[in-house]
Amino acid sequence: MKYPIQQEGRERSPTPGAGLKSECRGDKGAAPYARFNFASTLLRATTVGSLARSPQQVRMRHAELRRSGTGLLAILVLAVAVYFVTASSPALMDDDVDAAHALVARTMLQKHDYVVMYMNGVRYLVRAPLHFWLIAASYKVFGENEFTTRLPSALAVLALVLAIYRFGCVFFSRRAGLYAALVIATSPGVFIFTRTVISEPIYALEFVIGFYLFLRAWTGTLHPRIGYWGAAGMFGLAVLTRGAIGVLFPLAVLVIFISATTGWHRWRELKLVSSALVFFAIAAPWHVLAELRAPGFLWAYFVNDHLRRALGTRWPPDYSAVPLWIWFGAHIIWLFPWSFFAPVAIRRFWSMQRRAQRPEQSSQALLLLWIWAAVVLVFFSIETGSRMEYYSFGAWPAIALLLGQSLVSAEREKDPWLQRIQNALSVTALALALLLGYFVWKSLSAPTADDISDLLKTHASGYYRFALAHAFDLTEQSFAILRAPAVLAALSLAAMAVAAQILRKLGRAAAVTAAMALAMIGFLLAANLAFNKFEPLLSSRALALELNKSLREDDQIAVYGDFTAAASLAFYTRRRLWLYDAPYSELEYGSEFLDAPKIFINERDIRALWRGRTRMFLIVPRGQQASAMASLPATSTWFIAKVGGKALYANQPVAMP
Repeated sequence: MKYPIQQEGRERSPTPGAGLKSECRGDKGAAPYARFNFASTLLRATTVGSLARSPQQVRMRHAELRRSGTGLLAILVLAVAVYFVTASSPALMDDDVDAAHALVARTMLQKHDYVVMYMNGVRYLVRAPLHFWLIAASYKVFGENEFTTRLPSALAVLALVLAIYRFGCVFFSRRAGLYAALVIATSPGVFIFTRTVISEPIYALEFVIGFYLFLRAWTGTLHPRIGYWGAAGMFGLAVLTRGAIGVLFPLAVLVIFISATTGWHRWRELKLVSSALVFFAIAAPWHVLAELRAPGFLWAYFVNDHLRRALGTRWPPDYSAVPLWIWFGAHIIWLFPWSFFAPVAIRRFWSMQRRAQRPEQSSQALLLLWIWAAVVLVFFSIETGSRMEYYSFGAWPAIALLLGQSLVSAEREKDPWLQRIQNALSVTALALALLLGYFVWKSLSAPTADDISDLLKTHASGYYRFALAHAFDLTEQSFAILRAPAVLAALSLAAMAVAAQILRKLGRAAAVTAAMALAMIGFLLAANLAFNKFEPLLSSRALALELNKSLREDDQIAVYGDFTAAASLAFYTRRRLWLYDAPYSELEYGSEFLDAPKIFINERDIRALWRGRTRMFLIVPRGQQASAMASLPATSTWFIAKVGGKALYANQPVAMP
């Protein structure tokens, strides 16, 4: 079906003062952009805008604004409580994005080089720089620690909440904006994936602002230069944040949107040339400088890491794609409990009669949001080379806005589907609460331990490509360590099930949404407590702190396997690591530059270092002790410590304090 468009969209308001109505669609919505004289506008604002309303209308208007302001403030307070208060824990993790990326930002400050990035002493040419710049700035101002590492992501989520509220407020209603903001602030996926140093919340924010500015200009409520140039600038920043998809996704969305609205006759209005200049002025300089400073960067970055990753031919081999059914199914968890209301959004979108009744500006916003979400989800559905759960993060703001708008519309029209979905959600939440309670009860007789890694099951390394894979390592004994977070999570889910069901029966729609959001805050805090319990397994901080007590200036440290197996050890000891037997490392390309230090060693190298006079430490990941020790002489190998399943060995006796 073709959607109508607002022709040209810049006519003067047909009635005096029409252009001065609130830009939030709590009532009347935004009026078309008009070039007007400021003095006459101000005069109309004080006469028509104020005196035309009755005192009762003014009081109702002020009451609505106060309620909206209070609601938004409450959401921001909740977001701060979840994303800022918890940002100091757990420790930075051993993987390819957390402590490893923190090291890149630290090296920026040490080298004063913000063009070519380095990790473990060699060039790191596979990531866009903006997130690292932000972390480096955070380190410069506040120092280097877990909180300052996660601060840019926390700020991005807070800004994302505000941007989504503004989007929903302008194109739908204040309540829709508040609902959408709650969805993004309290979804488990947003919380979990901002515990690590990934750029997803930042480029999602840039997408929201970019599409908002475009849509404002397209519907005639913002000057075209401000809207289209601002959108181009945001997508330029998205390229510096997330690479090529920062522009490819928006381009695909806008091309499909303009085609669906039969709007190509307005192509001159889009200011394509000047918008392209704005985009390239922001996105191009870093890429050009990086290629000049590190010849071969463009091939390594765009061809090997972008194109070949998508095709599954990247070298070294990257993560395999998560099976499609798991990838889609995981969204039920990442957007819980709001994902349960997706059928309402889909049903309402395909309802032709209801769609025709919506205001034109709102219908275009809905269309753009559906296209936005579909482009991201479809791309990663057909892309078979690399597909992780959080790759769809860029679509989550669109999904949040669609869920928020559909909930408001369904509540207003008393859609019977709401009660049915609420029933299913309450049953699911109660079942999960009972399941957690059962595990807590079963663990009461199990002894507790300080290190959860000693009580977990183990799987092959490829098993842990899934975000929740470690949850399937749990045993009855290990659950004893998780009693407190499990009880808090169970109580939160049970409270949500009961309170939301009662309030829905009473017809208290806004209270239902608030109750679910508050319950999810408790659930997310429980998730953070559980995350902290897994710290010995996921991070080498405890081992690094022990090692720091006896570490000398000339001591050498090696890790068995890739750098990602002990990246946090490098962060907390501030030492470069030797990589022993790491055939598929992401650092391989950077190590091939002529001035790069040698960091990869083989069996012959480790034996030579081990027999040397310099004290040498070797970190061996969980489950790999036998293969690592096979090449080391038993008579000159001393076991030092074991934390989180990771063992520490040395070639000389070490007196640990």
